[in-house]
Amino acid sequence: MNVQEIRQSTFVNFFDGSASKNIRASFKSMLVDELKSSGTFADSWQDILEKYFGQSSQIYFHVTDAANISQEVWTRNDFPYEKFLADSFDESVLSWQPTRANPSQLNPQVQSKLTATLGKHAIVIPPELKEKMEVDPALRKKVLANVDRIYKFHMQPPAFRMPGVKEYGTKIFGSVTILNAEGDVKNCVVTSGGTITGPDEETLRQIEAERKRKLQRKEFNTELLEEIQIRRWLKRDYNLMSMT
Repeated sequence: MNVQEIRQSTFVNFFDGSASKNIRASFKSMLVDELKSSGTFADSWQDILEKYFGQSSQIYFHVTDAANISQEVWTRNDFPYEKFLADSFDESVLSWQPTRANPSQLNPQVQSKLTATLGKHAIVIPPELKEKMEVDPALRKKVLANVDRIYKFHMQPPAFRMPGVKEYGTKIFGSVTILNAEGDVKNCVVTSGGTITGPDEETLRQIEAERKRKLQRKEFNTELLEEIQIRRWLKRDYNLMSMT
């Protein structure tokens, strides 16, 4: 019997025994944590992606040093970070430099690039970092925490949201994340799209209440006009009878 079989046998016998519920739960939690920590970095990264962005079938894991891309270049609207969203990429992107003024985010080519990233996620780590994480679980845990933190930051709601407005539908995300040799996030971009905006529940209730008030006023005015018309007819008939 190998080590894995012994652990599985111990696991089954323990939970079939008479140990207290709290002890069994604690032991089970420890095993789950251990099994998670024994997974690869790529597997754990995909778990974080699903946590923030939902499931995606287009996930790319690249091992190359891309940390030399400067913030000034990375934050340009025309930087081709979408090239990382493929099984292989043209390494010329690592030394890409602008040849024109930074285009507007409303530029059709920029918008087309943003649309092309949706539903796709890539992470790029240096070979040195990958080797260190394979033998250092503590470092891997630290790097995953860094990735989790940057995704959480990008998923924060905007500081200003139009009052009475809500997003409807399923939002689609895309992301490219670059790590340096120390395991810190050097660059990250998160794109989103696929939703429409409309009135929130409170605004919808107010709209419905106003619609009902208008309908009631309309019905009241109609009844009032009918009553006035009837009175006019009665007065006319009375005047005709008086003349005869």
